[in-house]
Amino acid sequence: MTAVYKLTLKSKTMKHALTLLSLFIGLTLTAAAQSKVKASDIIKQINEGRDVVYTNVEIEGNLDLTNLDNRTEAHHSTRWLHNFGAGDDTFVSTVKVSLTFTNCTFQGDVLAYDHVSRSEETYVANFEKGVVFKNCNFNDASEFKYSQFEGVAVFTGSTFNREANFKYADFSSGPSFASVKFEDGADFKYTQFPVETSFQQATFYGLANFKYSKFRSPLNIESVAFKGSEDFKYTRIDGRSFTAYLLENGK
Repeated sequence: MTAVYKLTLKSKTMKHALTLLSLFIGLTLTAAAQSKVKASDIIKQINEGRDVVYTNVEIEGNLDLTNLDNRTEAHHSTRWLHNFGAGDDTFVSTVKVSLTFTNCTFQGDVLAYDHVSRSEETYVANFEKGVVFKNCNFNDASEFKYSQFEGVAVFTGSTFNREANFKYADFSSGPSFASVKFEDGADFKYTQFPVETSFQQATFYGLANFKYSKFRSPLNIESVAFKGSEDFKYTRIDGRSFTAYLLENGK
């Protein structure tokens, strides 16, 4: 009887262990499944008017913010006017919810700007509320050309593995690019920077293009590093030469 009891107890213990193992595997698989989000699902959230908040996830596919349901035509150019430099047909989408991504990886493009050469059409996304990309990895294209940021714009600690395009971007409040790594350079040409912009401890590899950009003090560029080339031609801060400002601050 004792042997039978021990055998039964051992069998129950093994069964319990297998149950726990199955539960653990199931939870692990669920966690793995939850760690990836489709870009199309995020676009759906935005179109439904729901704030976007993600932490520690991998975004699959291209996050195309220029193709929202509220997209409107902001400028129309006939072909003959375009030939005389009147510009392209321009379409604007407006992100009306806040975006918060923390420790996320974007495997595809992040597009707030797109230009279709064959049809001479330009697509732009503007942001009505706060935009936060904290400690994120942009593995492919990141296009914010012409975008207007009406709320906060935070990119702190993020890494752009391809050129970050913020050409002509317009920020309402000082954006933070603190501790950002621009692995393939960045284009901030013609960008308007308000007070309290931060590039503290940012690192630029490749070309850091700030040509024609305008800054207002205070500006935090403490420990910024230019590992490639930089272009500050015609760049101004408070209406004066930015090159002189850099020399005065020992940069």
